[in-house]
Amino acid sequence: MKCEEATDALVAFALGPIEGDARDALEAHLAECPECLRAYFALKRAIDEPDARAPSETSRAKLRASVAKELRRDAPSWRWWERPVAAAIAAASVLFALRAVQALSASEGRAPHALSDR
Repeated sequence: MKCEEATDALVAFALGPIEGDARDALEAHLAECPECLRAYFALKRAIDEPDARAPSETSRAKLRASVAKELRRDAPSWRWWERPVAAAIAAASVLFALRAVQALSASEGRAPHALSDR
């Protein structure tokens, strides 16, 4: 295993989801490579240490702004008047359909052509 492959797998190894041949190969590489072993210990210490440094307020503000921007991008941009107009059109359509059904069902119909007297 190369150092690049080992570096990519260190997080998964520290958290435990690597199993089988990949785990054996990584453990063998860590036994032979002091640099990767140091990187693993630093990563493990950062994960396990409860007093790890929190991100700065600037970083948090940038992250919040980025998330808010992504959330706004997916949401439809309704103008203030579009929702009431859409609701009124939908209600009028339903009322029109109900009135049409009522008018058709209340009127006397003719017998089907096949049943009518010739």
